[in-house]
Amino acid sequence: MRDSANEVLRAIATDGPVSRAQLARDLGLSGPTLTQATKYLLDRGLIIELEQTASTGGRRATLLGLVAGAGQIIGVKLAEDHLVAVCIDMESQIQWKFSSDFNSRGEGALEELISILKKNMKRVSGQLLGIGIGVPGVVSPGDFGTTKSAILGWDSVNVGKILSERLSTPVLLENDVNTLAIDESLFGRGKDTSNFLTLTLGRGIGMGLVINGELYVGSHGAGEFGHVTVANNKQLCECGKSGCLETIASDPAILNQAISKKFVRENSTILDVWKKARSDKKIATALYKIPGQAIAVALANVINVFGPELVLISGEGSEAWDIWSPWILPELEVNVVPTMRNFNIELDPWDDEKWAVGAGALVLRASLATSSDRSATGMAVKSRLRIIPGNEVSKRL
Repeated sequence: MRDSANEVLRAIATDGPVSRAQLARDLGLSGPTLTQATKYLLDRGLIIELEQTASTGGRRATLLGLVAGAGQIIGVKLAEDHLVAVCIDMESQIQWKFSSDFNSRGEGALEELISILKKNMKRVSGQLLGIGIGVPGVVSPGDFGTTKSAILGWDSVNVGKILSERLSTPVLLENDVNTLAIDESLFGRGKDTSNFLTLTLGRGIGMGLVINGELYVGSHGAGEFGHVTVANNKQLCECGKSGCLETIASDPAILNQAISKKFVRENSTILDVWKKARSDKKIATALYKIPGQAIAVALANVINVFGPELVLISGEGSEAWDIWSPWILPELEVNVVPTMRNFNIELDPWDDEKWAVGAGALVLRASLATSSDRSATGMAVKSRLRIIPGNEVSKRL
């Protein structure tokens, strides 16, 4: 049976204040079903009736809007040596934020993370719906959030299960690039786009795929774009194999090349490399031509198979898009088949807070999911939001 209450809540949350008549048209619901669904949500304080729309000669329509404060969510972006987190409301607006040093490779990494989260959970006013965490690595689909991340030094750690039990709060984990894609799909540039991808450049190279409006996660995780094989080198990648895109095109790989070619000093950073590349075209060519063309060919293969409408470029390395683009864009033009060239490429400015908001969007997505999502963590989030999941809602309607 249809989960009408969840469908209505999702539509109001993502499309803004909307009339009952528009909801009925958009969702294909009958008048009685829509009335019962909206009453259910109004009684639970999840939506509210707003001012009426201007009259066009007929009856003035009352708009329904989301009660943004009905729940709060903590979103966390984990890195190897720090974390950045935000507390957001149901409209993905930041209420407050925090950051902390964090040693992901330490013996007590999870205990350290639990301590940081416990301290900040006390700051939440109202109902905490859950905690979303974005990690640079593969997260197995399902309820437990088992994580394998070479960057964090985690090998098949049941992070989601451990944190959920210790914090007595639903904790959802996902690859950090996927969290960006979820946020873009719900509230950002991908909101009105059925098929798009997010490509991130930087410490690693990642990809989030949204297909027919839903994040593609595969059977064992998805989006490990940085580990497609593009080179014949014997450079061992952090994933355990050689020839990966990250071995030639990640920021660390570019920095190592710059140091070995003596373009920068031993203690330099990628920022120093960008400065040199911008001031000397020969250096830019020596460092970015081959990696840029490799990214373009690999990306073209995905575009040829997937056929997206939009490609978003993000990640900390996107700050050097002016250095990357002269090599990536022409090669894309050559390698994307003509029938697949009707897509836009947009730069999506990067900052850690945005990644943290994306992590929070994991919980938002769970709270707005339809009855087809009956995972234990998703149902726990809905329970906190006082939405009775699945058939129980349908029966009450």
